[in-house]
Amino acid sequence: MCGIAGYIGKSPISNNHIENTISVMKKRGPDFQDFVSFSDAGFYLTLIHTRLSIIDLDSRSNQPFFHKHCVLVFNGEIYNYIELRKDLENLGAVFKTESDTEVLIQSYLKYGENCVDKFEGMWSFALYDKNENKLFISRDRFAEKPLYFHENDKGFYFASEIKAIRELSNNSLSINNNHLYKYLVNGHKSIYKTNKSFYNEIKELDFATNLIFKDGDLNKYKYWKPEYKPSNISECDAIEGVKHYLSRSLQLRLRSDVPLAFCLSGGVDSSSLVSI
Repeated sequence: MCGIAGYIGKSPISNNHIENTISVMKKRGPDFQDFVSFSDAGFYLTLIHTRLSIIDLDSRSNQPFFHKHCVLVFNGEIYNYIELRKDLENLGAVFKTESDTEVLIQSYLKYGENCVDKFEGMWSFALYDKNENKLFISRDRFAEKPLYFHENDKGFYFASEIKAIRELSNNSLSINNNHLYKYLVNGHKSIYKTNKSFYNEIKELDFATNLIFKDGDLNKYKYWKPEYKPSNISECDAIEGVKHYLSRSLQLRLRSDVPLAFCLSGGVDSSSLVSI
């Protein structure tokens, strides 16, 4: 699962608030917890990570992960990291780990913010580029991995969980009653139509969105949108196509350095996955 949290602003975060944040996030990443704090270009930055080890269990893949002028905290998995690694090696990249974390940071160094176009996976990550004085935050195409943020007069905060932001910012949060009523009346699907949360001070980063903090300015943009492109194919081709893409999807997602398990709902989808 893992957990990330961070801050960028005009004043430093106390170690006490950082330790409290790590404490509430520890269940997301029981294998290792660490943080980095530094100042750069007139801003103070803190990046926090709690690790649940899945790929490359060695401590060399612990986070925050440093490479050249960049530092990364990452929650998720880049499923096609082996293929991307081979491409990067062919372009001259040299790797020191077997992790998808390093593939992510090396992909950024090669392709910049467009690196997310090459990822097949689920992620929320924050990467600071010291050469560009830029904090680059991204969330996957279908918002599988959580990422919340909060802005106030001190700076910009983000985390995998709202309570981590509360601890890091040392701010109390007020309940968003309208959002709560919408949930109670219309159900959980109704609350994802905006980026609002159950707290007035907290927002959720939208799916397929990159967020850039640079020179005190905050900018967000969509890097992907779903498209409907129908084509005329036969029933036989449709069946074979589903089988092919589902098998390929599983092949990528079953990459793991720890034991695997399935949780079954009993429906045709989970039964199909297990049978493959």
